[in-house]
Amino acid sequence: MSYLPFAVASNLLNSVALTVDKFLLTKTIKDPLTYIFYFSLVSLVTALLIPFVKLPTEQVLFLASLSTLVWTGGAYAMFKALQIGAVQRVIPMIGTLTPLFILAFNQTGDQISINEAWAVFFLLTGLIFLNLTYLKGGIKLSEILLEVGSSLFFALAYILLRNAFLGGDFLSVFVWSKPVLIPLGGIILINPNLRKRVFQFKSGQSHFPKKSLMLFAFGQISAGLSELLLIFSISLANPAIVNSLQGTKYIFLTVFAVILGKKFPTIFREKSSKFFNFFKFLGIILIFLGLYLLSLDGGVKSKDSQMELGVTFSTKYARQLGLDPQQTFAKILTDLKVKQVRLPVYWDEVEYFPNQFNFHKMDYYLNLANQHDVKIILVLGHKVPRWPECFAPPWVSELTRAGRRDKILKLIKAEVEYFKKFPQISAWQVENEPLLRYGVCDPVDEETLDLVKKEIDIVKSLDSRPVIVTDSGELSFWFNSMSLSDQFGITLYRQVWDKNLGFIDFPLPPAFYTLKDQLARIFLNKKGTTLILELQAEPWLPNRKRPEQISLQEQTRAAPVAKLNKYILYAKETNFSQAYLWGVEWWYYMAQNGYPQYLEYAKTIF
Repeated sequence: MSYLPFAVASNLLNSVALTVDKFLLTKTIKDPLTYIFYFSLVSLVTALLIPFVKLPTEQVLFLASLSTLVWTGGAYAMFKALQIGAVQRVIPMIGTLTPLFILAFNQTGDQISINEAWAVFFLLTGLIFLNLTYLKGGIKLSEILLEVGSSLFFALAYILLRNAFLGGDFLSVFVWSKPVLIPLGGIILINPNLRKRVFQFKSGQSHFPKKSLMLFAFGQISAGLSELLLIFSISLANPAIVNSLQGTKYIFLTVFAVILGKKFPTIFREKSSKFFNFFKFLGIILIFLGLYLLSLDGGVKSKDSQMELGVTFSTKYARQLGLDPQQTFAKILTDLKVKQVRLPVYWDEVEYFPNQFNFHKMDYYLNLANQHDVKIILVLGHKVPRWPECFAPPWVSELTRAGRRDKILKLIKAEVEYFKKFPQISAWQVENEPLLRYGVCDPVDEETLDLVKKEIDIVKSLDSRPVIVTDSGELSFWFNSMSLSDQFGITLYRQVWDKNLGFIDFPLPPAFYTLKDQLARIFLNKKGTTLILELQAEPWLPNRKRPEQISLQEQTRAAPVAKLNKYILYAKETNFSQAYLWGVEWWYYMAQNGYPQYLEYAKTIF
């Protein structure tokens, strides 16, 4: 079941409730204290559940009660702001400032994360765009102060409530947090001045006008249903993306203001033009992104998360660097204690002559992995890791494209039939970024997609282990590749080199990959795991030069150890469960040439 219609419906109903509140606060309700009084009545009803829940500890009871009082203060300030300001401005302001205050309170001296920094930028920029129409005398200072105060109170209330929930079960904390408002309702009834403020309406009556009472009830029912739908949506999907969808609420509020503004121009005043509408829409999108980033389980917590780390090891690249592949692989398992390795099988090394396969060279690596309890992702096919990406034997060049396709399918069949006897193989990777136009390979087109599908069918017909298909983390949309995979693999590069632009640092927050993954899975209606199968841990050298063609000092400047550490912390903020570092052969090459710091650092992370 999809969470999306429920989340959107929740925001729609909440927009209805807020629009009703704005109407009543302008036309009927003289003082927002009226809302606080009725909140106390609801608390009286909630108190009937007390005999059925546990009594929390004194500390939990204090925190829960204080949270309710502080939240009520925030609600009062919000209703006061609604009374004097436009609902389509007040609610986004409070909804944006509240998480920013929560972020500020939760930092407690810690360094702000990349996701959080981007979130602050998006939220503040979105607020500016959303309020462009009011910058010239359209906002009163009193309204701004109320919005800031409301946001501050809401933020404190949520932090207090969170701490209360850490010490007690949900239902007990929820029920026992409400009775504190009952005395407040009693004080309002007893005090003549407060009672007058609550029961004196703008119509001059001392009781709720009948039509207004029905509208008030409709608004509160809408608010209640909105809350239920929100909770149900969170039960179906990641709270991060559900929470960020409250951007749709700001769209609904704007639409309601435009519609109702024609009949009630003094209540729902709204400036409209193509220019302002564009920036309002842009502001809503930016706020959506900012809320999403803050809602992720990333930031400070993710820096301590247990992402499983592995490596990609290329026998061919090790030889190119002057290393003994077997000795290097053994050191990776014994010195670094790596427990997960992605291992390519190179076509030009296993089929020197047509239809004569020799896979025995790979036995050493798979048997050694078994001895050390290391899981292997075996990369099969024509296009596998390292430049030039496609590794066909020389005799293949004499074949037509159709002939090459047939040989690739026979290769896949032979590989799986031989290697399926090794239990330490945890998954099969079919080709490497097969749908990405990169490398010295055949063109990427419909024939390529058809070939990959046939390769996967062959693998699945011969073995039950999951199939991985990979794609570029930065340059692709992932839809085709993800749709073909049991487990999906991506690259994550922080700095690359382009012949026209030189070195490029990707200015992307970690949540770029997380959001992309979630949206692709929503679009495809596909569950599963996404792995970072190439996490940059070596320099991207210019002009496709090999390490031996560039000075060692220049390589260390391009990729200091501190940069590798940043890349790993960055990857943890994506919240993917596994990352395979790219460059383990280079670490041993640098150590062999007098720069052991990369290996020393690697020993601390596995």
